[in-house]
Amino acid sequence: MASTSTNKQPLFTDRPLYDSVRVTTQVAGNSTSNTLFVQGGQAPALLVDMDAALEEDNNNGGVIDSITVVRNDFYRSADHTISSGTSGTIVSFTSGQIAFISDTGVLATAAESGYGYYTYTGSSTLTGVNTDLLYSGGTTSGFSYLGSDYGTQPAATFVFYQTRGTTTPIPASGDYKVVFTKTVPANTQQVDCSDNLPPLAVPVPAAGNTTGLGETAPLRNKGIYLERGDRLYVGIFPDGVNISGYTNGVHIYAQGGFF
Repeated sequence: MASTSTNKQPLFTDRPLYDSVRVTTQVAGNSTSNTLFVQGGQAPALLVDMDAALEEDNNNGGVIDSITVVRNDFYRSADHTISSGTSGTIVSFTSGQIAFISDTGVLATAAESGYGYYTYTGSSTLTGVNTDLLYSGGTTSGFSYLGSDYGTQPAATFVFYQTRGTTTPIPASGDYKVVFTKTVPANTQQVDCSDNLPPLAVPVPAAGNTTGLGETAPLRNKGIYLERGDRLYVGIFPDGVNISGYTNGVHIYAQGGFF
């Protein structure tokens, strides 16, 4: 490096990289045998292709330093909760708003389906004492039952794999190399994978020590270097309620740059 390159990283990307893929039924691994390796018949989704076919003249590889997982399903939070603690409160509903009945005993008239979530389907504003309203359908100012588990999003684990030198990696042959896993906690809409990415080889230029690091420990970026010919795949670990995949789907986004 030239003397004028003080405090600059020795490696730069010259083109931005942004790829995404939707994952639903692309399961990978086996929960029965507790293995993350891709099994025969499984096909993880392709997230980043660093010219595995070796067809591009201007691709020398790249780096992925940001991966985000976003659920495709979204649930509105309850606008009003009916319980012993809120009994007697004046509420106002507009079409589409949601009531959560956590204590059916406080209602003047029993709710149509008991405990759970209800959405207001009336076209005009409904105002009144929360325990005196009629939480049922069949009226111009009625409610529709959403269920007792409305809004429940199960935890889901996604496994990321790297391949090299092939456009048709073979499951159960060792072509898929496990890079890292990331679990989206239950009822969490999206997560950033930065904490799970492996440290990059090049330290981040820093003027001083960082809390939590030893006196000589370098501060490092995290990410994945991909050589030309590499690919990055992702699948959902078939665990618990996600044994056949994540029905509602997630979008996974990768950002970085080409060299």
